[in-house]
Amino acid sequence: MAFVLHGTRCVCVACLTLSSPALLGNRPDATGLSLNVQKHLFIRVFFGMCDGQGGKMRIYIGLDGGGSGCRAQVELADGRRGAVLTGGPANVATDFDGALRAVSDLLGRCIAQADTHARLQPIIALGLAGATESGAIAQIKARLPYPDLEIVGDIEIALMGAFPRSDGIVMAVGTGSVVARKAAGTVQRLGGYGLVLGDNGSGAWIGREALRHSLLAHDGLAESGSLTDLVWARYGSVQKMIGFAATARPADFAALAPLVLEQAQAHCPVAGAILDASSRYLRGVIRQLQAGHPDLPVAALGGLGPALLARMIGQGSADLHCTEPAGTPLDGALWYARRCEQRKLP
Repeated sequence: MAFVLHGTRCVCVACLTLSSPALLGNRPDATGLSLNVQKHLFIRVFFGMCDGQGGKMRIYIGLDGGGSGCRAQVELADGRRGAVLTGGPANVATDFDGALRAVSDLLGRCIAQADTHARLQPIIALGLAGATESGAIAQIKARLPYPDLEIVGDIEIALMGAFPRSDGIVMAVGTGSVVARKAAGTVQRLGGYGLVLGDNGSGAWIGREALRHSLLAHDGLAESGSLTDLVWARYGSVQKMIGFAATARPADFAALAPLVLEQAQAHCPVAGAILDASSRYLRGVIRQLQAGHPDLPVAALGGLGPALLARMIGQGSADLHCTEPAGTPLDGALWYARRCEQRKLP
């Protein structure tokens, strides 16, 4: 059994799982270990990736929480990642207690998934819809039992995931909508104020517009089409539609958005008009953020973002400098988790 020493700390080689091909096949020196293995061990011990007591590593957890659901992923200190786990809606502005339950459950499952790898306290970054607008970050931290915890808005992790090494604009459209710019080290966001006062062009907004247009068509005040016919077939009566709307959460309204997209593709004029209004609003927000930064690239995220951006391009907005995001919001959340640890280093 061989040991590699660094100062007063040592690591038992038998405790390591050398699964990386890059660590194998090099000539060992007098210690009996290849130079690459020694380098790997030194880095893990010196930078806190291994606790020196069984090869356990620090773990990082990134979580992306939105109005329709949340996703989380574990990353080990050596860069390996676990499977993406999913949970319930996590918009802390619209349902604080429900969001905290979803987040707590998902974090617990992530820690259980990584239990065989981690002995140190996990470092966690949450990107939550409504966290910055509601001013609830301190309250969230008080309710979660994790000392190494960073909380930002969902748009912050989306920006960092999409543009980790460059500036750009993210148009994030799912249940809600928000557009944000990262430029010269600063972040500016527009929108994202919730369905009652904003979230124009979002999935919830699109679903609500489908209901509103259906009622207008019922009263003979607006054009009908295949979309309104299908909406009436689903609800059956004015009373049922109003009853649904009275208790619906933004995610419930957003569940109608795929039907609107489907009927727009089938050339329903009502569905097309709703998506055109959504695209018009979002295009105006992008133009506002490009003022003074005309060449900034635009990336679309969320369940509806790519489809709406493609609609804009098809309608003559090719000069928006669209690009594919470099990574996902989960990538951004994990970046924030690692930054949280770096801030604590001397």
